[in-house]
Amino acid sequence: MTNTSMDDAGRCLLSVAWNIRTGGPRAIPRADAVRERLQTLCRGLGHAACRRAGQCAGGDHVPLLRLADRAYEIDTLLLLVGTSLIPDPARDTRRWNEIDRLVSEVDDLATKAAAALDELSRELAEVP
Repeated sequence: MTNTSMDDAGRCLLSVAWNIRTGGPRAIPRADAVRERLQTLCRGLGHAACRRAGQCAGGDHVPLLRLADRAYEIDTLLLLVGTSLIPDPARDTRRWNEIDRLVSEVDDLATKAAAALDELSRELAEVP
């Protein structure tokens, strides 16, 4: 079953923001910065989506769900970086490369999600 409403997508983003791991076994400033950014994006867009859903039904919720999915995936990879029983710098480098690639996707998805919310706002403004 897929989420088909803006409210579901907003709540999904809020859940991801809430569940992003903070801290961890070892402090890695780069990982903490990525996590903080993901939390801020997911929380902000999640609240905005829930507000818009409260105003009217509709809107393209897919970019919001994709953003939530990417944020969750990045958080999982961040958990794996540097936490192996036997240190493997090559593996950590591969994971960071994947994290960097996914973070660039997050930038694009955040733009699309914000655009979807803006479009819904414009539609609301046109309703008499």
